[in-house]
Amino acid sequence: MTIPTLMTNYAKHKTETQLVKFYSMMNQTLKMSVADNGDPDGWVVAKKNYSYKETVEFLNTYIYPYMKHLGYKECITTTPQVGVCTMLMDGGLLWFSIDINGGDIVYWVSPKYWDLSINGKLKNEPRYKFQFQFAKVSGGPNNVTNSISYIEPYIYRWDGTKKGLESSPWACVPNCTNCGYCTKRIQMNSWKIPSDYPW
Repeated sequence: MTIPTLMTNYAKHKTETQLVKFYSMMNQTLKMSVADNGDPDGWVVAKKNYSYKETVEFLNTYIYPYMKHLGYKECITTTPQVGVCTMLMDGGLLWFSIDINGGDIVYWVSPKYWDLSINGKLKNEPRYKFQFQFAKVSGGPNNVTNSISYIEPYIYRWDGTKKGLESSPWACVPNCTNCGYCTKRIQMNSWKIPSDYPW
């Protein structure tokens, strides 16, 4: 193998490892919080866009007491959705936001690729950005709330098919703009980055 190929394979393996650790850490955090705070159904106020202050209050109540971090600040992604950016112990970044559809979580695997200095917005690249959800409505005809007691890869409005992960506004394909379903594609491939992943 050539050196660029070896470097790419190493970067992919490192990302896969970090993703699994993040996914496990967040769900362990939630389990500990449930043990103290009871049933999480009702933690998130339905159909409400949380302000920065309200999001920090949520995190201070249900998340931060159960995980280690290096501090937080207000930040937004390429959408106008306001969230809280938390610097993690592994060098990654956790972005947390609650809007009318529920909780959105984004994990950036490396501080090299988050940029808070350009209009306060974070970069949107599927090589470094991975989306999850908590207490998120399905967006389907019944609009039920999913993942109330756990955190899972982002599947808002997903039809449940592999094709659906590649043909929607959140599709994980080359040159995607939101790329929300990329984490789900990796999970469905046993937490290994697929060969046709938009790396």
